[in-house]
Amino acid sequence: GVQTCALPIFHANFAEYVPLSLLLILTLEINQANPAILAGLCLALLLGRLIHAFGVSREKEQLVYRVTGMILTFGVLLSAAFANILSVI
Repeated sequence: GVQTCALPIFHANFAEYVPLSLLLILTLEINQANPAILAGLCLALLLGRLIHAFGVSREKEQLVYRVTGMILTFGVLLSAAFANILSVI
């Protein structure tokens, strides 16, 4: 199972990336972005966080899942930031 001392790390990682991602997605929604783009970003963020959590929650950490989850999470951050920049230009 999950070691008790590792739990704060899971929460810290989530707390670092998810609020900013959601704020960027909210900003896109306020700027009337295409609903398909918003749904895609939300789905990618959800999948990324679930895959990452699965990877780090294994007794023997599964690096491929952790990396895949972070790539999806960073992809959402970068895509949403770029889309927000384009929406004001």
